[in-house]
Amino acid sequence: MRNELIAVLLMLCMTSLMTAQTEETQTDISVETVSSQTSVWPGDRIHYRITLTAAQDVQIAMDDFDEQNVSFEPFYLIGREHFTEEVGEEVRYVFDYLLANYEIGDKQVEIPGLIFRYEKSGPAGANEPTTAEMQIPPWPMSVRSTLNQPVEESWIQESLPNPAIPLGSWVPLLAGMAGLLVSSLPLGVWVWRKVPDWQARRRQLSRKSFLRQCWLSLDQLEKSMTSNNVEMKNQYQDLEKVVQKYIRYFWEISAQGLTHPELAARLNQEQLLPSQSDTLIRVFEHGQSCRYAPENGGGWADTFGQDLKEVKKLCDQA
Repeated sequence: MRNELIAVLLMLCMTSLMTAQTEETQTDISVETVSSQTSVWPGDRIHYRITLTAAQDVQIAMDDFDEQNVSFEPFYLIGREHFTEEVGEEVRYVFDYLLANYEIGDKQVEIPGLIFRYEKSGPAGANEPTTAEMQIPPWPMSVRSTLNQPVEESWIQESLPNPAIPLGSWVPLLAGMAGLLVSSLPLGVWVWRKVPDWQARRRQLSRKSFLRQCWLSLDQLEKSMTSNNVEMKNQYQDLEKVVQKYIRYFWEISAQGLTHPELAARLNQEQLLPSQSDTLIRVFEHGQSCRYAPENGGGWADTFGQDLKEVKKLCDQA
């Protein structure tokens, strides 16, 4: 009787612990999945979106959502878009996958589920963050088709004999192709002239998303600031990467490998305000000086904080 009572108490304790862990996981991350349509025909393309909302102290393993690490069989993955945004005290991660369907026959299929990893910062004094996994359930889909045979046996796979082309028909065929080429030249010239405008418009549409990414990187650098000189070298290296992306995005200048005098010469060719140019060049100048400073040199923490504040101000004004 005593042993049975102990066993019952142990089972109750384990159940309580599992329930508490499940509730904590659900509180840390919320998952939402949606598709652009619930039924597809052969050749249809659909958008499958996964939205994760997590607390600020939760780090999602973004690699688990890369194209090479996910499988959506029987659907074919065409492309993926991803963006991150802050919503109050939480961070929202959105993954939009473009899928194609080549299944035939009326049947029910599923977009397979996914398993991803995440880390949560432990309590104060903990050595390592807590690592866990979470599963995204499958998404049901319906396939609609008038072809009820396998693709290999379908009539659409049957090939017809190629009719012989009379020799005399080659002359009008070539003349028609030449006329089509000549008539399409004005269209080609028009398209060629419009390409820069389309590229600029596409860049402008993604401007908000780009600046949001810059802000997230700068906030991360600000949270990890330290007065240790070796860390300051790494901090400046990460800040230079953010500024390099900023310069490449707005002025299409590759700043990687350039010294600050070389970068100043390139930026002078663009229409920049003096305050913008000075801020960008100053980051590279201070970063290069910090890298070659002695290990015990001081004063770089304050300089880095001021440079970080100026770069944030640039992003606000962009």
